[in-house]
Amino acid sequence: MDTLARIRQLAGQEFSIPAEGLDAQAPLDALGIDSLSFIEFMFKIEEEFGVSVSDEELKSIRTLADLERHVEASLKAR
Repeated sequence: MDTLARIRQLAGQEFSIPAEGLDAQAPLDALGIDSLSFIEFMFKIEEEFGVSVSDEELKSIRTLADLERHVEASLKAR
């Protein structure tokens, strides 16, 4: 499974949204994901992929596609 597919699957589970209905390019708030819920979701992403996201980096993540790019970059930097 690719990174974006796994992120979509985890987001679908976390936010009770069908994963196939999650537009990776849509702003998170348009998907009904508020900032507190997203921070809690980030803990799961960090655990799942073994990456960390700083508070500063978190500010630049506005879509699931942004999150996927960050995770991929972190994995490659290892």
